[in-house]
This record gives sequence, C-alpha cells and structure tokens, in this order.
Amino acid sequence: MQISQSAEAGGSWPTQVQDLNEGERLVIWAFRRWVSGPQHLPMLAREFDRQFRRAEARLALRALDAALTGLTRHARRTIVYHQPCCACLGADEVCFLSIVAALQSGAAQAAGAMAQWLVRREGVQDFVGALDELAECLSGSGHDLPYRTRQRNPNHVATAQPLSLLVH
Repeated sequence: MQISQSAEAGGSWPTQVQDLNEGERLVIWAFRRWVSGPQHLPMLAREFDRQFRRAEARLALRALDAALTGLTRHARRTIVYHQPCCACLGADEVCFLSIVAALQSGAAQAAGAMAQWLVRREGVQDFVGALDELAECLSGSGHDLPYRTRQRNPNHVATAQPLSLLVH
C-alpha cells in the first residue's frame, strides 16, 4: 500500500532503507539493534557517541531505551520489525519514524495519534515523551527527519485495505 506525502514533499512513503535520509537510517538502525537483543547495546552506545554531540549521546540512548521499554510493555500487538541489515521497511518501523518526525516538527497531537497504533492507551504518554526526548537529541545533533503527511484529497473516498506484512 502506498500513501502519498504532502504536496510540498512529493513522492511516497519509504519502503526501503535506501529511501531514508541519514537521520531516519540512524533511528531505524538503533531501533533494530535495540530490539535484536542486549548483545547489540555496546555497539549502539558507540554509534550514539559518534552520531550525537557529547552532551546528547547518553540522553539519546536513555530516551531510546525508555521508548522501546515502554513499547515492549504496552504494545497493542506483536510489533513487526526487520533484521538489522535488511533493506526493507515494515509498517511498524515507518510508524516509529513518523512519530519521531512529527515530534521534531512540533506535531505532538499527530505523534500521539500515531503512537496509539503501536501502544495501548496507558503507555502512550510515556512512549511519546521518551520519543520526544530522542527527537530533541536528534535535532540538536543535526539529524532532522522529514515529516511526511498524507495528502488531502477531498474527492477521495477512504476504503479499508488489508495490510500485508513481510517479516525477514
């Protein structure tokens, strides 16, 4: 399923890692490493030291940890993600990126709405709060994520379409 971006941005939602900008690749890489197990955490910490300003590296790592801990505790369903080196992007991964991008753009209400697709109501505030801290650290270190929004078409009638998920 393809969803168009805002008229200013053009194009479509990314489906491949190669379609992401540097900041988005960093977020997906960190997400995948964290969920892949604790053996990846030292590598994650080293990469954050490299990618973030000194004062923000540990804050960003704690924010990511808090967000993903909240996600594991309050997930609405099984969260689908790809292996760390997979070139594909899944819907849950794109949603995660979209929440961070919305927060960087000051669209906290949109971020909260998207978070409800991943997290049960009782976990949304903490999840979004942690991702807001991560978004601030990303911005402070020059990693800006594009905020893609759905183009409004008044003539389009929305229809429910089944999602297909591919796990690698």
